[in-house]
Amino acid sequence: MYRSALMVLLLLPVQARAAAWTQAAGSGQAIASLLYTDARHSFGGGGRAGTQVRFQRMLLQSDISYGWRDSVTFLVRSETAMVRLGSGSGAASTVSNAIEAGGRARLGTGVLRDDDVLAVEGTLRSAGAFNFSASANGQTGGQGSGLRLLYATPYKLDECDGFLDVELGQRWLTPPRPDETLLDLTAGLWLTPAGMIMLQSFNLISAPARIPYVRLRSHKIQASYVWRMSPRFSLQSGAYFSPAGTNALQESGLVVSLWTNF
Repeated sequence: MYRSALMVLLLLPVQARAAAWTQAAGSGQAIASLLYTDARHSFGGGGRAGTQVRFQRMLLQSDISYGWRDSVTFLVRSETAMVRLGSGSGAASTVSNAIEAGGRARLGTGVLRDDDVLAVEGTLRSAGAFNFSASANGQTGGQGSGLRLLYATPYKLDECDGFLDVELGQRWLTPPRPDETLLDLTAGLWLTPAGMIMLQSFNLISAPARIPYVRLRSHKIQASYVWRMSPRFSLQSGAYFSPAGTNALQESGLVVSLWTNF
């Protein structure tokens, strides 16, 4: 069970930024992802219905992780967001880029139960607009730093191996952009030796903001299926939507990711 759960957690998709398990020394993983987002309405203040909008985004992400030691993994991520606001002759298009780098260190295993793991992750980011976590507050980029506490544990349902991953993080951004608190949850279950279903929840709450930014709250739910094509390659496909929020878009979208182990 431990080996199966470990394989799952090393192959988690980029949106969850997971997992608490680190890469083995000398091994790594590269993930290339394409996300399409569409939004026709927004959530207003206090979660009330907001204004009608027209928002489309194509987001290209690449993530590389490498095990320096069994307990320390280095991380590098790049993003390119192509956004179209409005429709017809009134539409405006923009492209933004971001890069993020850091590391994850395993703090301990067997914390609450056998085979679980606790880890900490720190990153520095040159922040582009319209990233996955928050499409609002996207007028400009900036710099930021982040810290996450990660906990993951395997479980078994009937004869199927699964895992749970919980991540609590804080992101400090250059003013006047508001800082952000994040909570990400992931549950996965191997239905077959080559097929896994995942359900994920991405949650963000910003600190008070100054003009031109606004305080926001964003929640996303994502369901996906992962097909292990070979020991080296896996393919993820899924969809997500925003069930609630404040000063955030009512987004829905699709995601496709190719995971490569090396």
